[in-house]
Amino acid sequence: MSSVASPDGSLKQEETSIQLDWGFWDAQLETLDAIRSGAYDLVIFRGGYGSGKTVLGGRWIHEVSLAIPGSHNLALAPDYQKGGPATYQGFFEQLPGENTVPNDADGDPENSPIVAGYNANEKRLTYINGSVARLGSADTWNRYAGSEFNAIWCDEVAHYDHTDLYDLHEMLVTRQRTPNGPNVTLWTSTGNGYNQFYDISERQVDQSDAELPWRDRMEVIVADSRNNPFHHAMGKMKAQFEGTERESQALKGGFAAAEGLVYEQFSRKTHVRSRADVEIVDDWRMYGYDYGWKDPRVIIEFAKTPADQYVAWDCYYVSGKPVEHAIDWLKTNEKPVGSIYCDHDPEHIDKFRQAGYPAEAATKNLDEGISEVQEVLEVDPDVGPGLIVIDELTELIKEFQSYKEDDVGTSKADDHCLDVTRYGVMGDRYVEEDDDRLDSLPWR
Repeated sequence: MSSVASPDGSLKQEETSIQLDWGFWDAQLETLDAIRSGAYDLVIFRGGYGSGKTVLGGRWIHEVSLAIPGSHNLALAPDYQKGGPATYQGFFEQLPGENTVPNDADGDPENSPIVAGYNANEKRLTYINGSVARLGSADTWNRYAGSEFNAIWCDEVAHYDHTDLYDLHEMLVTRQRTPNGPNVTLWTSTGNGYNQFYDISERQVDQSDAELPWRDRMEVIVADSRNNPFHHAMGKMKAQFEGTERESQALKGGFAAAEGLVYEQFSRKTHVRSRADVEIVDDWRMYGYDYGWKDPRVIIEFAKTPADQYVAWDCYYVSGKPVEHAIDWLKTNEKPVGSIYCDHDPEHIDKFRQAGYPAEAATKNLDEGISEVQEVLEVDPDVGPGLIVIDELTELIKEFQSYKEDDVGTSKADDHCLDVTRYGVMGDRYVEEDDDRLDSLPWR
């Protein structure tokens, strides 16, 4: 006898010689209960290192595949390169049988008694009952838009660095309308910085920081890996992470700043304030401007506090509109006149000048600009940070919390607001670099 998931999500006993002798711990069982309840489109298992995320995802896909003959199921890794040694290997390891992980030592998924065939080129596993599991990657998720899936498992979602999770969820939920179910997506992940995964699974807000419209169709289970009885190296994990800044992420299933961030000094607690809590001087403004069409066209308005701290005060962030639309935003909102440091388009610079705003080409040296922004993020104990961001500027906050060193200068970088911030800070500080006042600023 063996336990497999039936089409309605419950476990039933099947007359078969195949034994799925799996044990689950409490947080995994709570996740499976949520999946089987039929109440949710998205179930998230967020746990620390060693909490059994990949084990849970792989086993669930195998169970659904066996319980629903002919079903079509999907397992997504962050990308194919990361998927091989992590998600995919864990998926194959959960197959019953010996030596089921494909490798050069005769490892083959077809060694499992529940597998009829495996196409390595297509990354497609076929089970003995005709069900199929595809191994995919989140960086190319659009390729799955034309298919329907009974079960979808997305592994290490917090590491989907170049995938919009809101778009991904919208696409996946529309791909789950099969008559036999379970029509649920499972996300498994450790927290990895304050990115979209944090906004969805912890803050439960959309791209505009509003309440998620589908939050009632989502369940989040948080797992502390120290409670996992199947983890055999927890002593080492506790010795390494307990009492450190990474304890919340590594053990508790919470969040810490992502590793490799360009602006690792930035934090919501230190740099983000509500508008009502910030005093600015009325007679000083500065702007940064970056243009795009498919990419957003961005203007950030900077003010200063009486203590000479920069304040990212307001933001224009719109795609598919001409420069005139941005100028209308300045005029309609009666934005005070101040220098605008612009991306290098002479026509745009001239139009800002005609509108009454002194505009000039920005200093665009990437390394120097990043260094300047890093400097103004530093905190003086008597004054505070050199840069404050109003909490309504959600796009800038998200970019600060996700901009990684590996992405600097590449097309992968999501840094439109950060470019504008760099232009403004560079323009103001370089223009004034001979001013003795700068030497007295606590973050200079």
